[in-house]
Amino acid sequence: EEVHPAPQAFGGDCIRLVREAASDLHTRRERYLADLVQEHGFVHTCAYCNFAVALTRHVAQPRDIATSMQVVDGYDMTKTFAKHSMKFEVCEVLKAGGAVAEGHWAPVPAGHGWLSGLVQRMALCRNCGFQLGWRFEQGGAAKECSSPCCVYQARTGRDYCCSACRTRGPHNHDADCLKQAAKVPEGPVRWGLVWRHLRERRGTGERVPVESEVRRHKETNQNFRKNDVCPQGHKLRCFCTGQGNGGALPFYYICDICDRTARGSQHLWGCGTCDYDVCDSC
Repeated sequence: EEVHPAPQAFGGDCIRLVREAASDLHTRRERYLADLVQEHGFVHTCAYCNFAVALTRHVAQPRDIATSMQVVDGYDMTKTFAKHSMKFEVCEVLKAGGAVAEGHWAPVPAGHGWLSGLVQRMALCRNCGFQLGWRFEQGGAAKECSSPCCVYQARTGRDYCCSACRTRGPHNHDADCLKQAAKVPEGPVRWGLVWRHLRERRGTGERVPVESEVRRHKETNQNFRKNDVCPQGHKLRCFCTGQGNGGALPFYYICDICDRTARGSQHLWGCGTCDYDVCDSC
């Protein structure tokens, strides 16, 4: 009987084809951005994959969001029992075709008049899946089953539609499960996208930051004797690290002044266009 040899490692041809495909995708994305800018004006893209998220003219106004969440620390692999206060500077966006809402709705943080009567879901980049912020929609709908991906309403006074869904997942239901479909959200909806997770693109050929061990901090005419702008003069926006709070995983961020890696529930000030961050201490 013929025995097939063990699979060989990627050869030069495979690596070459992957690079050609990546280059082709990059060229297509830049061409698409050029067409968007020419027809509609400036564009806000995802700061992590440069996918077009929203037209700049659809950004209504800057907003602040203060909330409390449990903190997940990726270094110590711990999760706090108590909730910590977190603040974010977001932009209210009226239309965001490059973002998609995911997960069950949850109450909005208290004390925000502009969110009165609304509920929220996570807002993800439609291309890379990174959490960019939140989507806000009209409240009043019945409570949804807490099992991830379940599309039914929760039983009155309970968190799940049935015990089987709770213990074995959303594809398993008891005979007494009512299977009442959760209400489809109705528009209009609004988006609260964290400024740090967006990059403004004004045309093709712009310098896009790449991962590097070289510090991005330097003194320029734009930031001379200023601590609220990046070296290119863009306003720094406040955000807080921690899993599930706008995508700001701590190990993604390093202060470009003191060179310290961020930890969970740490506030930083950043510029998504330049991938520049400064910790609260600096």
